[in-house]
Amino acid sequence: MKAVLFDFNGTLFFDTDIHIDVWKKYIKEKLNIEFTTEEFLKRIFGRDNNAIIADIFNTHDLDEIHRISEEKEQRYRDVCSTMDIALTKGATEFFDLLKEKQIPFTIATGANKSNVDYYFKVFHLDKWFNYDKVVYDDGYLPGKPDPTIYKLACERLGIDPKDAMVVEDSPAGVIAAKKAGISDIYVISPKKKFPLEVKGIVCDFEELRDLLCWKQKD
Repeated sequence: MKAVLFDFNGTLFFDTDIHIDVWKKYIKEKLNIEFTTEEFLKRIFGRDNNAIIADIFNTHDLDEIHRISEEKEQRYRDVCSTMDIALTKGATEFFDLLKEKQIPFTIATGANKSNVDYYFKVFHLDKWFNYDKVVYDDGYLPGKPDPTIYKLACERLGIDPKDAMVVEDSPAGVIAAKKAGISDIYVISPKKKFPLEVKGIVCDFEELRDLLCWKQKD
C-alpha cells in the first residue's frame, strides 16, 4: 500500500442521517412524496445526486439536475451549520499518522464542490489535504459504482490502483474501488456489518489504525 483514498460522507463524516432527513423533507416539499428511511436508504444509499435526482424527479436535464442538487445541498449545509459536527473518531490522528509515515492520501467523494468547500472550511482539511488532489462531483464525473472517481484519485497521487488502499462505507463505493483495480479496501461501519467482501470492517479510524498495527512515534 503506497497511498490511501478516503470516501467522505458516511466515512470521514457520519452525516448519512442528515442527508436522508434533508432529502425526505425536500422531496416531500417539491413532489409531495413521502419515503420511510428504510425505503429511501434502499433507493439512494451510495448513489450520487445526479442518479438520485434523475430517478426520483424523473429528469435527465443536466441544468435542472444541477439546480435541484445545489438547492438540496445548501439546505444540508444549513442544517450542518446548526449542529456541533465533527469528523469520525480517530480521523485527524489517522491523517497525522499518514503524514508521519509519508504516505500520500486524498479524498475521492461523490459530494459536490460546494460541499467540499464547506468541509474544508469547517473541518480545516487544508491542514492535511491538498485541495487540488481531491476528486469530487463536478456535475459531469460519473458517480460510484463507476470506477472513474477512484481511477482519477490514483492519477492525481501518481500511483497505480493496485498500490492504493481505500476507506469506504457504501457498497457502491466498494464496487467502484474494485472496478478501479483496488483490492485493499476497508469499510467504516459502526454496526460492523457489510454485504460485500472487503479487507476489514471497523467502527472508526482508531480501530482501523489498530487493525493495521500502525503506531505513532512518541
